[in-house]
Amino acid sequence: MVAETEVTKLEPPPPAKLPLIVPFVVAGAFFMDGLDSSIISTSLPQMAGDFSVSPPAMSAAITSYLISLAIFIPISGWIADRFGARHVFCAAIAIFTLGSVSCGFSETLLQLVAGRVVQGFGGAMMTPVGRLILTRVFPKNQLMKAMSYYMLPGMLGPTMGPLVGGFITTNFSWHWNFFINVPIGVIGIAVALRFIPEVRMPRPSAFDLTGFVIIACGLGIAQFALENLGRRTINDVIETLLLILAGGILLGYAAYAARRQNPVLDLRMFRSRTFSVAVLAGSLIRAGIATVPFLLPLLLQVGFGLNPFQSGLITFLNTAGAMSMRAWVAYLVRRFGFRQVFLAGAALNSSLMAGFALFDISTPHLLIAGYLFCFGVLRSAQMIGMSALAYSDVPPEEMSKATSIFALGQRLSQSLGVGLSAMLLSVISGGAAITVGNFKIVFVVIALLMLSSAIGFRRLKPEDGWQVSGYKGDAG
Repeated sequence: MVAETEVTKLEPPPPAKLPLIVPFVVAGAFFMDGLDSSIISTSLPQMAGDFSVSPPAMSAAITSYLISLAIFIPISGWIADRFGARHVFCAAIAIFTLGSVSCGFSETLLQLVAGRVVQGFGGAMMTPVGRLILTRVFPKNQLMKAMSYYMLPGMLGPTMGPLVGGFITTNFSWHWNFFINVPIGVIGIAVALRFIPEVRMPRPSAFDLTGFVIIACGLGIAQFALENLGRRTINDVIETLLLILAGGILLGYAAYAARRQNPVLDLRMFRSRTFSVAVLAGSLIRAGIATVPFLLPLLLQVGFGLNPFQSGLITFLNTAGAMSMRAWVAYLVRRFGFRQVFLAGAALNSSLMAGFALFDISTPHLLIAGYLFCFGVLRSAQMIGMSALAYSDVPPEEMSKATSIFALGQRLSQSLGVGLSAMLLSVISGGAAITVGNFKIVFVVIALLMLSSAIGFRRLKPEDGWQVSGYKGDAG
């Protein structure tokens, strides 16, 4: 453990006043991305009717976006270093907004998919580069506060998406689910150009085209397979072959990257204990947390017979809990350190996840809402803390590499969580109608997955991440 005197010698001088407008600008882009990821879910039947296709075929509108994200996130750091983070961030918002307009004017499913791919490219630049801006603008002892401000809109977007999308589709048309991004994008670009400083890094090395092609193929196939896990849109044999193929390509990339000095996705970043724990152990927690917005609405509507609006009002409390925790996260890690907070969080979050299995149709709605609020409080502490820990030991010249890997891990873990829970529901139900009992088993399995993250968190030393947390051991 680091002694108080040792930490005091290493602490940086008092920083300037935190420019809060910067994380709020970045948060706006995260909100737009999070909202767009979920807003069209309630509109798919209407879109299918307009395009004269079956509702299951509309899954391409979601899968194409996520595959585009997976392919282009690895190059976001290199592009930011090459052209400047502020300019790339603004360009990413513009591309995302133009993709939204294209989707809104689509008259066929193919046109919609093309627009979603463009959106995915913009989103792949927008979110990791936004996070990169925060790591470069703020000193490490202010990073926790900055992370807490930008993450909450990202949590709020996916929660509001189904409510907003349902309202727009019912009262207007599905096209406005995409057009709503236009004013947000225009304001975001204007404010970013005004307030976000340009922090340039030394000119990066030559672009690793071969590595990009390898990793793009592997991640694209992996994302496609994960998105179809449990959807039954492809048969089990093809699903298995795709997962094996993706695994083989990604292993091949690992061998390739180990021999190259500057690969497009530098896996040597995992040599840092704090970074590897935040990404790998954190992925187990993120995968579990990502199942809640998917499983809870299904349980409330299919299992308990609530309508979509009633379900949305209850599940919204999950985000409200997360928002209320923002001010306390920095205090907790400063008082107890990342290791203790994460170990306690893994135990509590997994316990609450398993507790969802106790719900039945007679459970009062207020009790469910209060339970979700508590779950949101705990997941917020874990998510904000992991985002800050990941960059605690990363030198400035490697921040772009770290943000690309962290953003990619975040996306893939979320897809894995949703895909795994969908597959479990499908397997457990055996093709019959899904029952409340089926959900109970899935919640327990996901809880065990989340609890396994404690194995990774135990690798942390008590003083790890002190530059970010301000933790001073027993003397704190």
